[in-house]
Amino acid sequence: MINLISLIAQYISVVLLAVYGWLAFSVYLTADPGKRSGKLTGQIVLIFFMHFLWNLILFLKMGSMKLLIMYGAEILIACLYMVLYHRFYPYSSRAITNNMCFLLLLGYTMLTRINESLAIRQFVISAVSMLVVSFIPLVMLKYQKLRSFYLVYGIMGIVALLTVFIPKSIPYFHGLEVYGSRNWVELGTESLSISLQPSEFVKILFVFFVASIFAKSTSFRQVVIATCFAVAHIGVLVLEKDLGAALIFFVVYVMMLYVATKRPMYLLLSFAAVIAAGGFAFLLFRNSLFQHVIVRVNNWIDPWTNIDSSGYQIAQSLFAIGSGGWFGSGIGQGMPELIPVRESDFIFSVIAEEMGMIAAMILILICFSVFVGFIDVAMKCKHTFYKNMALGFAICYIFQILLNIGGVTKFIPSTGVTLPLISYGLSSVTSTLIVFQIIQGAYMISTREAQYIEREKEKILSAGEPGGIPAQREAEE
Repeated sequence: MINLISLIAQYISVVLLAVYGWLAFSVYLTADPGKRSGKLTGQIVLIFFMHFLWNLILFLKMGSMKLLIMYGAEILIACLYMVLYHRFYPYSSRAITNNMCFLLLLGYTMLTRINESLAIRQFVISAVSMLVVSFIPLVMLKYQKLRSFYLVYGIMGIVALLTVFIPKSIPYFHGLEVYGSRNWVELGTESLSISLQPSEFVKILFVFFVASIFAKSTSFRQVVIATCFAVAHIGVLVLEKDLGAALIFFVVYVMMLYVATKRPMYLLLSFAAVIAAGGFAFLLFRNSLFQHVIVRVNNWIDPWTNIDSSGYQIAQSLFAIGSGGWFGSGIGQGMPELIPVRESDFIFSVIAEEMGMIAAMILILICFSVFVGFIDVAMKCKHTFYKNMALGFAICYIFQILLNIGGVTKFIPSTGVTLPLISYGLSSVTSTLIVFQIIQGAYMISTREAQYIEREKEKILSAGEPGGIPAQREAEE
């Protein structure tokens, strides 16, 4: 009976996920406010129903009372956030909030399936972060001069990246090397410590820097200054041996540069320069800095030769995705414990195995709808800084999705980046929540600007009415 209920719930959740994916795109194509509001409300209903079905399946399989407590807490926080956030920010984007909550709840579910203790930690981190970062739009609305400090953002970003080189002899704060890359810092003592990945937060400062400097000017001098700072950021990341983050920074900068200047030559020169510099650095430092990168490339080309050693991870990822089929083996029915780093870098493989390829492909489309939402905000912004900033975060988000999913499916070599809001990680989830709030702030600023322009138009039109100032006649004269 339990297996029958789980199977029915599994198929229903796939159908609901497909409907949610359709709504995620259709809300941007609906001009009528009433219909748009109805679709957004429908999204919320689907989110909570899918979350209920997923947790029902987990409870039937695991029978854990801790799971019921977690489910109640997740629903409570999600409901409070949706209600209070839009009460406090009535002009915020409900579509962005809905997608953010959906991805978080999906992440909680899969982490609970993998490791309950990690799911609890992720939930606590996310809940606290959601509360703290909710003030970001308020700060953006009140202090719009923040868009002018491009040198501050650039210098702070480089300094933050350099913190990973602090030696372990320094107490309470030092760098760490994880999986061949020295891109973490540890705060605290051995008994009580927190590990952070500075590059996750520096991405935000970097986008602010590029958006701010190009909002001021797109002259050749400004381009040279911006490029020097970008090279410094990427250079430090290469020294950290964090090539996944370096690639994200490069793509974000090049795309923001091209959109800001509208000069294809900059695009071509940037790609030519990075290919030349990358090839030179690889030949010079292949046995020191890039040894683990060579291993990853070899495993991408042929993981089967070393399936018992270095190729084991990608091989197990492919086995999991293939064994899930179209509708999945069912939540709790797969074998995610065979995939190394399944809770963070390879969580997409777990989703594909247990929820199926249809659900996995719909998830990709939902993530793409988030990108569309960010681009929609960029298009609506009047000020160049906010337009550049929203574009930068959109590129950063979707390219990270590409790197993560491409790595676990053997489309590209694994880069070690997370799946935003779904993968486990304090740095990843907190920095992504910050990005979503910054986009909300840009959306509110653009909405306020649009309302101001509309009021001014109404004043001009009303001034030309009988009994008012004949503005129209004066304009014609």
